[in-house]
Amino acid sequence: MIDRCFAMWQILNPGSYVIPEPATYNTFTNYARQTQDVNSALTPFYQNSFGSFWTSAEVVNTTTFGYAYAETSGTTNTMSQVVAAINKLYGPGAQPISISTSLKLRDVSATTTEWIANIRVKKFAINAPFFVHIFLGTFNPDPATWSFDPNLVGTHFISVKGLSAITNSPCGGCDPDQMVSGTIPLTRAVMKYVSNGDLKSLGPIDVTPFLSQNLKYRITLTNDTEVGNADVPSLKISVVSANVQTPVDDTELPVWSDMKGHLDVSTA
Repeated sequence: MIDRCFAMWQILNPGSYVIPEPATYNTFTNYARQTQDVNSALTPFYQNSFGSFWTSAEVVNTTTFGYAYAETSGTTNTMSQVVAAINKLYGPGAQPISISTSLKLRDVSATTTEWIANIRVKKFAINAPFFVHIFLGTFNPDPATWSFDPNLVGTHFISVKGLSAITNSPCGGCDPDQMVSGTIPLTRAVMKYVSNGDLKSLGPIDVTPFLSQNLKYRITLTNDTEVGNADVPSLKISVVSANVQTPVDDTELPVWSDMKGHLDVSTA
């Protein structure tokens, strides 16, 4: 899915690709501050039996590996084709909501508000893989049910390796303070409360206090063992929103405003 989304993004942004940047953290094969560009080795993906690695310069297009996606295949993989596919799959028309709810979500300029939870945490916070579950409303106290709870908005997974037996450090030398991040969309869950009348709109004046009272998070290991929120102090969950001007037809993409921060729920 990531590969497919990136292939579509490339068609929408034909002048952009890999921008040379210094590495932020130490990894298995790179050092912090080492410049990474289109010619950097994409370890551990070997190109041949001689030990050569693929580089970004050699894999600009998926056709290098003999495949393409429905949205990017053929001779008509134009920007308009990809835009139409995105709107059909993920645009307003792909979200089944009632007419009354639709009217509450939009103003006269056809603008909606999108809500997102941003997650940021140390990758090796507990030296084991773990889940961050976000809920809107009450939820079952049994951690084994959280992945299927009706009020679960979304789950973010942090995949890590444990401490090295030799160096007693993550991944045999990686930076133990390395941060990772993720996002969980909140809009669809909030829309349910607009539809049933608990919220007047998706505007910050209504949604911010509602999320402050009802948005919660919990942490579990892969075996459903709960980890206390206070035991992962590096975890930060912040709520942001953006005004989004909806397209007038399938040839245009939505236009997003800058994100605005509203609250921190890291202690919820």
